[in-house]
Amino acid sequence: MASLTSRLLGLLVIVALGGAEIRAAAQAAQEPWTHLLGAVGLSRERCRFDLLDMAQYGGGAYRLPAFVAVHQDPLRIPAYARIARNAIKASSQRLGGLASYAAGRTDDGTRLDLLGDPLADDKAASEKPGALLAALKAVWTARGTALPKAGAARIAAQLKTAPAPIARLAALLIRVELRALRWRTRALQPIPHPDAERVLKSLMAPPSDRDDFTAEIERVQAGIDQKRMLVGGELLAFALDAAAAAAANCVRAAPFRVDIETPIGWVAIRGGANDTYPADRPYLLILDTGGSDTYRAGGATRDLDNPVSLLIDLAGNDRYIAPGLDKGVAACADRKKAERTPAFGAGLLGYGMVLDVGGNDVYRAMGRCQGSGSFGVGILADLGGDDLYDCHTSGQGAAYYGVGILSDRAGTDEYRCFTTSQGYAFTRGCGLLADYGDGADLYDANDTVIDFPSPQSADHNASLSQGFGFGRRADYTDGHSQAGGIGILFDQAGANRFVCGVFGQGAGYWYGLGMLLSGPGDDTYTGQWYVQGSAAHFAVGILDDPGGSDSYRAPMNMAQGAGHDFSVGFLIDRAGNDRYEAPNLSLGGGNANGMGFFWDMRGDDVYIAGGGATMGRATVDASAAGSLRGRNLTLGVFLDTGGRDTYPETLTGTGENRLWTMDGMRDAPRPMSRGVGLDTEADVTDEIA
Repeated sequence: MASLTSRLLGLLVIVALGGAEIRAAAQAAQEPWTHLLGAVGLSRERCRFDLLDMAQYGGGAYRLPAFVAVHQDPLRIPAYARIARNAIKASSQRLGGLASYAAGRTDDGTRLDLLGDPLADDKAASEKPGALLAALKAVWTARGTALPKAGAARIAAQLKTAPAPIARLAALLIRVELRALRWRTRALQPIPHPDAERVLKSLMAPPSDRDDFTAEIERVQAGIDQKRMLVGGELLAFALDAAAAAAANCVRAAPFRVDIETPIGWVAIRGGANDTYPADRPYLLILDTGGSDTYRAGGATRDLDNPVSLLIDLAGNDRYIAPGLDKGVAACADRKKAERTPAFGAGLLGYGMVLDVGGNDVYRAMGRCQGSGSFGVGILADLGGDDLYDCHTSGQGAAYYGVGILSDRAGTDEYRCFTTSQGYAFTRGCGLLADYGDGADLYDANDTVIDFPSPQSADHNASLSQGFGFGRRADYTDGHSQAGGIGILFDQAGANRFVCGVFGQGAGYWYGLGMLLSGPGDDTYTGQWYVQGSAAHFAVGILDDPGGSDSYRAPMNMAQGAGHDFSVGFLIDRAGNDRYEAPNLSLGGGNANGMGFFWDMRGDDVYIAGGGATMGRATVDASAAGSLRGRNLTLGVFLDTGGRDTYPETLTGTGENRLWTMDGMRDAPRPMSRGVGLDTEADVTDEIA
């Protein structure tokens, strides 16, 4: 019935048109993308950058294969975005799988569970009598010493207070921590200790004092074995899965307390009380089975002698608050000068992870927190409740030369940051924020308090958040350019609100890839410049929304499917009655050898645009003639395939069931500048022929 209805509608459209418009509608109904591109003399194969020409403009080391695939063949983006969404959804109950997926985006991942459970031997060993004491003794052995007999006797006496299921879980976690530590040792073996110390200190420095590219950082980048480092992180993610599975048998109301200082950090195993964990104590393991607790530290690497830290909380409404932030990050007086002491799911040259199984929780820290990895792996996983996440920089799924993951499985949540957060990745990193709940979540990259004024507008922050891939452009400084990483924000469902300033909501810069993959729901997107599926300077930005009646607003410039300077921007909205308020360079706008693609697949939509390079238009500076840039394509593509839509009266040529090109623009298009738009009722898939 649906196909018959589509054919009848198509026939009515053809009857209503005449001459060339009849032929155009018939061709569009067969295959819109072929018809659309053919109208400006292109095919899928020709919608690409010339690699040989582009390479002569410099570049960045460490380009990632996942970036190259979509940068060099932009029309695979709709299918790739769907595939990425499905892969992240498939790991909703498996942190091990999610960590493997993120590590794979950096080209360094492994599939540790390919041939079975990678923790099978550890689980068997943790079931044996005395397993926890044996695991603790192994901590001393790992540091080249032995636990004295008197110390072993005192520890054994403490361990008698821990219920058996909890002792077994603690033994498992410590065993896996020691396995991860061995992988870290191998990964850092070529790195001189002073270089590692300097890099760690640099990563923890305030943004105002940080040198983002020192000689030590360059040597660590060249020397570290990232593949081995990530193996340890993936093992620990599987250990968190085991802890989540064991949680129901480990929650206890009767108070007990075990506190043991080891050569790698404290081991605290507690339950049944509202505990407080101080900021001045490095932890190897916190396992808390109940109570509404306050954490000032834990689940983060803070120095080279504390390279792995797990924090597991099985029940209660908990507060994870770094010192001085009880009233929130925005209320802190010296935000830009405050140190970024790693906290709550931060792995710097090591591994820091948090698992909170239930309760309405609050997380606050300045930076390097809440799922942040730098030369390591950081994970924060919250399995239930309505939660608040609050940070200044480098959190909520942020990575640099490593993996950073924030996974929230349920509830209505608030995510607040200022910059470089909420699915952010720098060189050789994958930063992933995955929210699997169906609540109406808020993602707010603060654009009211201006701590990081952007070069585009001093009135707005450079957000670099909400699915943002960022690289180091140094062709005008020291020449040491480095390609960006892969930043992903995934929200499975709900009527969500996304707010940012400049650069965000599926955006990229300098060989970086940013993706915002939202779910069905009536979402609202508000940003300013380089937002909502846009990219600048050899990058890729993607926003993919699968359904709901959504609202997109970007009042300033470059948004909603826009590419600038050998970049690709792509906005796909798959269903729903949507509203787009667009600036210049938008809705399929290309500029200076950039490619911008916009595709609304279904629904009755409203477009509000003031003019300029929008809705299938492209601009090239006159100086490009006769240069390498003059040889390369600048492209703007607009496609609406379904629904009855409303177009701005000021943009001549656009409208229902129409095909338009740039011929009607005031300035004649240059030979390699192509722009085209099409509105058709054809029903399509995302596999572009």
